Amino acid sequence: MKIYVKNLIGTFCCLLSFYGISADEKSRPSKHVDVKCYVELVGGGETVAFWNVREKQVAKLAQRIHGQKVHSAGYGKKQNIYKVHECVLLKDEFSTEQARRVDNNTAR
Repeated sequence: MKIYVKNLIGTFCCLLSFYGISADEKSRPSKHVDVKCYVELVGGGETVAFWNVREKQVAKLAQRIHGQKVHSAGYGKKQNIYKVHECVLLKDEFSTEQARRVDNNTAR
């Protein structure tokens, strides 16, 4: 009888701790990061667009923002994104020289 009670208590404690860990993981909000994307606009202009997204959304950001409207220097209204060339974290640099040049000329 004593062994049965000890096993029952041990099983209950294991289940309780397992439930506590999984509930904590679900309730923890995902971290947001700043991302910059080198994009081509409808009409031929190029710019760097800035986004604040969850960490796990960075990989699919390029597909998600295609067709979105963004502000661009030199235009009075928002322009649609025609093509997304590259998205990187705000602190990182673009891989192409043209993207780095546009990034250096973009106001922040």
